[in-house]
Amino acid sequence: MIGYVCKYTPVEVLEAMGAEPVNMEPVVTDFDEADALMHPNVCSYAKAVLEDMSCKNYQGVVLTTCCDSIRRLYDILKIRYPEKFIYLLDVPRVVNDYTAGLFAERIREMIRKYENFSGKSFREEDLKEIMVRKKAAAVLKEAPYPEDAVRIGLIGNRCSSSIINLLGDLNVRLAFNLTCAGAKRFFDVPKDMKEYALSILNQIPCMRMIKAANREKYVEGFSDEIDGLIYHTVKFCDVYSYEYAGMHLDGKFPILKVETDVTAQCEGQIRTRVEAFAESIRGKEKKYQEERKRKAGLNGRMYVMGIDSGSTSTNAVIMNEEKKIIASEVVRTGSKTAVSAEKILEDVLKKAGIGKEDLSEIVSTGYGRVSIPYADENVTEISCHAKGARFFHAGVMTILDIGGQDSKAIRLNKEGEVADFAMNDKCAAGTGRFLEAMARTLELDLSELGPESLKSKEHVEISSMCTVFAESEVISLIAENKEKSDIAAGVHRAIAGKAWSLLSRVGPEPEYMMTGGVAKNIGVVKALEERIGEKLFICPDPEIVGAAGAALFALEKAQES
Repeated sequence: MIGYVCKYTPVEVLEAMGAEPVNMEPVVTDFDEADALMHPNVCSYAKAVLEDMSCKNYQGVVLTTCCDSIRRLYDILKIRYPEKFIYLLDVPRVVNDYTAGLFAERIREMIRKYENFSGKSFREEDLKEIMVRKKAAAVLKEAPYPEDAVRIGLIGNRCSSSIINLLGDLNVRLAFNLTCAGAKRFFDVPKDMKEYALSILNQIPCMRMIKAANREKYVEGFSDEIDGLIYHTVKFCDVYSYEYAGMHLDGKFPILKVETDVTAQCEGQIRTRVEAFAESIRGKEKKYQEERKRKAGLNGRMYVMGIDSGSTSTNAVIMNEEKKIIASEVVRTGSKTAVSAEKILEDVLKKAGIGKEDLSEIVSTGYGRVSIPYADENVTEISCHAKGARFFHAGVMTILDIGGQDSKAIRLNKEGEVADFAMNDKCAAGTGRFLEAMARTLELDLSELGPESLKSKEHVEISSMCTVFAESEVISLIAENKEKSDIAAGVHRAIAGKAWSLLSRVGPEPEYMMTGGVAKNIGVVKALEERIGEKLFICPDPEIVGAAGAALFALEKAQES
């Protein structure tokens, strides 16, 4: 088993020599070994490959000179595994007759090295035979999709199969995959090694190639065949971030940027982003016929429930067919999503004075939405917050949701559909957990932090949004005898600055609404209003906006059936 990481790898040559080339798609839980051997800012994929080599039985790996991170990976692997076949293939950046000959000679050198390592021999006849078989097997049999299926193109840095599988689960048609190792190889059978090398180089270029501009032209050629783009990047990979910025500004397609760190922990956040993107394209907020068959509820009425399972709180809303909220409840999520889900179901049903059998439909949302055992359907929190926000305030155009561990900025169009959204999910900076840490350091109850900040008389600056560093800053300010009210106000201004940066990414428009538990903090609200220059609409219970949106989705589903 020989691993490889790049579409410019001559995998057919390795197969011709009896090797088993494997496109490396590592998913790791930590970078313990990589962090000890590599610089912190080396790309996450290179670190993950290093971790993968240590836990799987690879005979070796063929790397390419695609970036500095992979070159550093090669240096480490060469020292770390002297008994394995660790090879770095130099790929030309220009494609012409001369570079094809040069690349052919470099492939031959790789062949000689592998022959010496494995004791196997290479024959061009074997290569041609493999190419014939691959070309014959290259007939695409695409799975059937509904006529209204969302069509999405995938582009950017290398992308794991988990995202591609997720698109399939969501009934999304993948129009193309232009990530590093994603493009299909449809090579003609070469007459010699030089022609084979030219076929490899003539693939849709990656960002290191001189003709990278062709990528944009290729995407433009699909303008009538795709509904949107997912742009995938890996943490600390700057090259592909530049291309995304250009495509985003161009605005020819709806585009979602997904940045991963190749860990299993980021899968839930990826699911939320991709589902919300597909939902926003699909236009889930359709108009339904006025007269619909209704499921019978208590006394002939209909009741539905929306549940928002977040990292800090679980919120529920029960609504009737007239879109009137009958009952709502908020509980702490705790360590087990299922436990808090059962508790809130019992509490909110008791408040509403009905039984579970009286609920026609239950829709879940939030990070824990797929773990709610009694939900009939789940919808992303992006779509639910959009629908819930318009329910509480018909004129809202921009929504800022600050929850326990993440923040979301959502811009709506005139019809109330999601036009754009951004999430700050890389750390808890500026969220409820951040405020809890600051309140604890100031020896205040969380509910006291907002009112205390309104007493501020001196401007105090908090420069860091990292919870650990900000906590150290607060301790230093306390040691300088700064007033608690001034420090609290400084914390709130820092949060407002971070929130405005997030809002700016979606092109905010008045009117503004703030949702989530942090909206109860009057100090944060005041700082945000000063930063935005507009009043924020805040409903009486901002924590239940997402659950209300889920209940509205449940009502539409129930009335449709």
